[in-house]
Amino acid sequence: MIPFRKALIGWMMLILIAAHIPYGSAGVSKAAEAQAAADGEPQFHNIDLFVAGTEGYHTFRIPTILTTKDGTLLAFAEGRKNSASDTGDIDLVLKRSLDGGTIWEPLQTVCDMGADTCGNPTAVQDESNGRIWLFMNHNYGDDTIEEINNGTSRGVRTIWSSYSDDDGATWSEPVNRFEEVQPSNIRWDATGPAIGIQLRHGPNQGRLVIPAIGRNIQSDDHGLTWYQSGYIQADTNEATVVELTDGTLMRNDRLSANKELKRRAISTSSDQGATWSQVFYTPELIDPVVQASIVRYMPADNELGSKLLLFANPAHENVRENMTVRLSHDDGATWPEAKTVYSGHSAYSSLTVLPDGMIGLLFEGGGYTPYDKIMFAKFNLAWFGAEEAHLDDLMFSEGSLSPVFRGDIGYYRLTLYEGTEEVTVTPVTSNNGIEIEIEGEPAASGEPRTIQVDGLEDLLITARLGTQTRTYSIELERSRPRPELLLHWDFEQVDDDGVADVAGRGHTGLLKNGAAVRPGATHPHGQGHILHLDALQRSHVDITQAQDLHFGTDDFSFAAWVNPETLSRQRHLLMWYGTAGREVPQWWMSVEQNGAVRMNMNGLPLNREIGIATPSGLVKTGEWTHVAGVRQGGNLLIYVNGELAATSARFDGSAMNVTNDAAPPFVGFDKGAAANRDWNGSLDDLRIYHHALDPSDVRKLYQLPSDTAAPITKAIVTPDEPGGLNGWYTSDVTVELTVTDEESGVAGTEYRLDGGEWKAYEGAVHVSAEGITTLEYRSRDGAGNVEEVRNLTLAIDKSEPKLTITPNRDVIWPPNRKWVPVEIGIDAMDESSGISSVVLISVTGNGVPDPSSMVRGAEIGTGDTSFELMAANNPGGQKRVYSITYEARDHAGHTTIKTVTIEVARMINREDEHDGD
Repeated sequence: MIPFRKALIGWMMLILIAAHIPYGSAGVSKAAEAQAAADGEPQFHNIDLFVAGTEGYHTFRIPTILTTKDGTLLAFAEGRKNSASDTGDIDLVLKRSLDGGTIWEPLQTVCDMGADTCGNPTAVQDESNGRIWLFMNHNYGDDTIEEINNGTSRGVRTIWSSYSDDDGATWSEPVNRFEEVQPSNIRWDATGPAIGIQLRHGPNQGRLVIPAIGRNIQSDDHGLTWYQSGYIQADTNEATVVELTDGTLMRNDRLSANKELKRRAISTSSDQGATWSQVFYTPELIDPVVQASIVRYMPADNELGSKLLLFANPAHENVRENMTVRLSHDDGATWPEAKTVYSGHSAYSSLTVLPDGMIGLLFEGGGYTPYDKIMFAKFNLAWFGAEEAHLDDLMFSEGSLSPVFRGDIGYYRLTLYEGTEEVTVTPVTSNNGIEIEIEGEPAASGEPRTIQVDGLEDLLITARLGTQTRTYSIELERSRPRPELLLHWDFEQVDDDGVADVAGRGHTGLLKNGAAVRPGATHPHGQGHILHLDALQRSHVDITQAQDLHFGTDDFSFAAWVNPETLSRQRHLLMWYGTAGREVPQWWMSVEQNGAVRMNMNGLPLNREIGIATPSGLVKTGEWTHVAGVRQGGNLLIYVNGELAATSARFDGSAMNVTNDAAPPFVGFDKGAAANRDWNGSLDDLRIYHHALDPSDVRKLYQLPSDTAAPITKAIVTPDEPGGLNGWYTSDVTVELTVTDEESGVAGTEYRLDGGEWKAYEGAVHVSAEGITTLEYRSRDGAGNVEEVRNLTLAIDKSEPKLTITPNRDVIWPPNRKWVPVEIGIDAMDESSGISSVVLISVTGNGVPDPSSMVRGAEIGTGDTSFELMAANNPGGQKRVYSITYEARDHAGHTTIKTVTIEVARMINREDEHDGD
C-alpha cells in the first residue's frame, strides 16, 4: 500500500503543480521537486525555532505557520515577556523563511500592545490578491480568564485583525473587530489558533474563514467586512476547520466540557457554515485536551479528487507528549496512518504544506516541559512509511547531556567533572533491527558499556538500520568543577549541640520543639538513624553558620530522603530559606497534600515567582522517597527517586537573586502566617550543594553505591497450570511480570514476543496466538544493573486436530463371503501442537453381534490401516454396512473422531436372498 500511495501522490503533485494549484505557475523543475518530495527517499528535519529565555522573551507559546502562495513560510508565536502565564505582557512575533524553512529571518514583532496581551494568532491568505490576514485576541494584561468570565475584570477579550500585502515583511496596525464579529454579551473569546481557509466550492467560493470559539468568522468581500457563521454545539474551543472535496466544512475542536472523552470534537456543515451538525467524536483522534492542527494536503477542488488530510496533536489521553501526525485518505472518515514527530513533552501545533510537497509542522515541545521551545519539523509523505535508524535514549553514568536526548538530533555536549576518566554509556532502542556501535565496537540496547574518555574529545555512537545510518556525536567537556557539598546531615552523629554536619562546614542542626533523632528505622540505605518531626509540636531544625547558604543568582541543590506520617494539609515544608510573604527573596521545597513535590522561588530585582510541581502521588505516607530540587541557570528541576519529575520553563537567572541575609533557613518549618504546614514524619541523608547536580549525581544519591546485583524478574502465568498435555495451554494466557530489587529499586522492565521490538512493561501481557510464543523479558534497577534476558515459552493449542479418512473402496462386490483386503488412507493435521497419534478404535457392522466373524487382521488401538472385511450380506438379505472409526490426538490432548463406512452390495436373486452368515 505504501509504495503505491507514494507513487500516486508523486504523480498527483506533478500534475497539480504543473496545473497551477494552488501556488501559481511552475516549471518542470518545480514539478520535479514535488515528485521527489512525495515519492523520493524519506526526509525528516527538526530544528528549534523559538527558544524560551531568548530574544527578549521568557516563553514562546501558540505556534501558527502559513505557507504563502509565493512560497514564503510565516511562523507566528506569542512572545510572553515575563512568565509562561496565559496573561500579562504578551506580543505577537514572527519569523519568515524564504527557502522552505532552512534559513529564518530575525524575529519581528507584529503586535505589541504594551503591558497587555496580544495573542492567539490565526492566519489566512486571500489567493485572489495575495493579502494575508492575521487575526488575534486582546485583553488587559492584568485580567485573568477567571476574572474576565466572572465579570470582575477591567475589560473583556476582543478579536482584532491585521494584514500584510508583502508576504509578511510589514503589517498594518491591528483593528478591533469586536462590534463586527462578537456578540455584546461575550466576555471571553478566541480565534483559532493556527490557520483559516479560503473556500473553493459552492456559491461562496473565495470566502475567507477564520475559526473561532463556537463559530467561524467570515468575509465574502476580501476582508472589507467580517461577520459570524452559524454556531456549533457549545462546550468546544480552540477550533480548526477544513473544506472537504465535496464542499463540506469540517470543524475539529478541543473539548471544554465532556473532557473525560479524551477525543477531538468533530462537526460538519453542508451549507458553507450556515448550520452545523451535532458534535461527534473520532475514536482514532485521542487527545489530552489540547489544541490541535488539521490541514489539506491538496486544495479541496484538486483535479484528481485527492482526499488526503493531515492532523497533528500530542497523541496521548492523559499527558501532553508524543507529538504525532496522522493521515486520512478519505476526508477525515478514517485515520489509518500515524507517525511520531517528537516523543517528548509537546502541546500546541500548526501544520502547513509547502509548494514542493513537503509538510511543515510548527509545534511546542521540550525536554523539560511542553513549553521549552517551539520547533519546526519538515518531512515528506515517504517518511510515514519508513523505519528510521535512531535510538530512543542515551544514558550516561556521569555528567549532564545537553540538549535533552532526542533521536533526530545528532550533536550533543556531555559536561563532565574535572578528572573524569571513564563513562558508562547505555544506548536504548525499541527497534531490535537496529545495529548499534559505540566508538566503532558493536553494542546492544540496554547493555551498559564503559568507555575510557581520558584524552577523548568526542564520543561517536552509530545506529544502523539497513542502508540508513545515524551518527550521534557527543562532545566531551571535562572542565566542570566538582560539586561543593555545603551541608550533609546523615543523622548518625548527634551530640548535645545537635546534628553534626558531616560535610565539615559547621552547619550544625539545632533540634527544636520536640525534633528527635531516632535509631533503628529501616529505609533504602539500610538500618540507621533518622530525623523525626512532629507537625503538631511545630518540630523543626535550625541551620547554624548559614553565611554560605545565601546563593544569590548561583546554582544550588537540595536533596533528602523523606517519609511522611501524614499528608493532611495543603503542603508540608521540607526546607524554607528566606522570609515569608510575596515579593521577598525566598526558596522552599515541600510535599503537597496530594503527594506531589513542589519547589518555589522568589527573586530580586523583578520580585518574580517561579514555581513547579511534580505529578501527584509520587510521595506516599509510610514510604521512603528520595527527592531533590535543583536550580540550574534558568531552570528549576525536581527529581523523585533519581528520575526527573518536573521542570520550570526557562527564566532569566540574573533577575532571580534569592539572597536574604536576615532570615535563617529552617528544615521542616513553615514560615507562613498560617503556620500550619510543617513537616510531619521522617527525613534522612539531607544535603545542600552550592552546585546544580547533574542527573547522574541525583541518581547516585538515590542508588546504593554497593548495588551491583541486577534485579530479578519473575513471570506469573495465568492459568497457573497448562490445561492440556505436554505443557500445552488450551486457552489464552496472561503473563504478569513481578520484579524485586532490594537495593536501588526497579527502574524499568521491558519485554518482547518472538524476537520483536522491546516494549516497556506497563501491565499484564496477553498471549492468544496458537503455537509456540517466546516471551523474553528483563529489568533494570536504579544503579544501572541490567538483568540477563529471561525466556518463557508459551505453547497454546485451542483447536482440535483435523482428520480425514479415505478408504480405498466404498463398496464391496460381490457378496461372495470371501475376505476382501481394505486400505485406509489417513490425513491428520494440527497446526499448533502437532499430531501425537492416530489410532483405529473400532470396526463394526450393522446386525453383526460378533466382530471377529466379519473383520480379520485389524489391530484395534493401533494405527493399523490394512485389514480384511468379509464380503457378505446380513441374514435376510439386509445390506451390511461396515463402520470404521479412527481417533486423532494432538500433543495438547485434543481429540477428533471420524468414522467412514464401506457397504457390501446386495445380490438381488433368489439364491442370494438366503445368503448370510
